[in-house]
Amino acid sequence: MEKSVKKKKVIGAMVSAAVLVLLLGILLGAVMIPLLIELVAYSVVGLIFGFYSLIILFVIIGILLALRQRIKEIEGGEEDAASQY
Repeated sequence: MEKSVKKKKVIGAMVSAAVLVLLLGILLGAVMIPLLIELVAYSVVGLIFGFYSLIILFVIIGILLALRQRIKEIEGGEEDAASQY
């Protein structure tokens, strides 16, 4: 595979991951602002917001791990090997 095609695929994967992480970061900020401003950490609402924040963080970590795996896949040429079958 040409180097430019691999580069385009890597850039595409990085852009899509960056957009998702940005959107989830905005959502995380929207969830965390009430926790930080109102200091509701000792209430049930604070626990719920904290739980949502952890879920969003885990999703962001999952996206970044999938991006790393996708880049390794593109660089390794695994796509080409699968297309032979």
